Amino acid sequence: MSDTDWNSNLGGGFGLHKPEDEYFHGTGPEGATLTETWYWNFHVPEAAINCFAYCWVHPNLKVVSGGCFLYKGQKEHHLQAEMFDYRTYMAMDVLGKNGGDIRFPNGMRVEALEALEHVRFTFDDPDRRTRFDIDLKAVGVPIMRANNKHFEQVMHATGTLVLRGEQYDVDCYPVRDRSWGELRPEGNANTPPYTWVTGTFGEDFAFNVGSLDDPARNPEWVGVMEGPPNGFKDGWVVIDGEQRRIVKSSKLTTREGPINRPMRHDYLFEDDHGDSYHVIGEIVAQVPWGGWANMTCHCCLTKWSWNGRTGWGETQECEWNEYLYKMKAAKG
Repeated sequence: MSDTDWNSNLGGGFGLHKPEDEYFHGTGPEGATLTETWYWNFHVPEAAINCFAYCWVHPNLKVVSGGCFLYKGQKEHHLQAEMFDYRTYMAMDVLGKNGGDIRFPNGMRVEALEALEHVRFTFDDPDRRTRFDIDLKAVGVPIMRANNKHFEQVMHATGTLVLRGEQYDVDCYPVRDRSWGELRPEGNANTPPYTWVTGTFGEDFAFNVGSLDDPARNPEWVGVMEGPPNGFKDGWVVIDGEQRRIVKSSKLTTREGPINRPMRHDYLFEDDHGDSYHVIGEIVAQVPWGGWANMTCHCCLTKWSWNGRTGWGETQECEWNEYLYKMKAAKG
């Protein structure tokens, strides 16, 4: 991660969004790793079910990867998920004319019915008796980074999921994200895990933090490898529609098992209005996914506790070769 800032909000503050940001940009610096992404999700908390869906474009290479997976409870391998279908190499024509109607050969379709307001998200796999039809409607406007190349957005997801023949109603508040115009190198990162989380507590409060563990809180990798004194990269809170930047954060994640999966988060952070937050997250569903071959990402449904309230959201924790190799050696 030391050779890129694509996961940081350099300059602080917020950028400006425009309707065109819903659609494919295709612009940026030269280089094979120029990246453009869409990310969508929804969950069924009472059943410990989470859905992860992604479209990852390398515009300079003219190649697309993407798909979706649904998982329930804890998994040790990505192919243990109830449904996993992610294609590595696809042509640009899956984006349609401008990325407003993305159609993958696995049966996944994402239609932008109204830019930055309404997305219809569908999937159908008869062989695995799995399908869904979900409307994602904006709760608020996009939360744009200062460089105007990345946003997150709180959505209200409603619809129906059939997973391996069992039907569920969907009514939740996921956070989608969108990125373009930056290089995203895939090389080795000599760093402890990087964790990106979202959490929503209905329409009035949501948050997002991207950071490493605070070494002062003695995470399990202290004494095994070095980490930065402050691993905070980016974050925000939205309170009754008001966007605030997180200006400092301290995180401790507890991990377990041979795959070092995250099980619990303890966050302390402060926003640019001087308000402080203590948020605890318990992982209720998890699957490891190789977002690219040099990295493992633990994708998780997380139950959040804050101020006497319960919320739900995502954990995406990235781990690299150096961390897993050194932790394995330390455990013997």
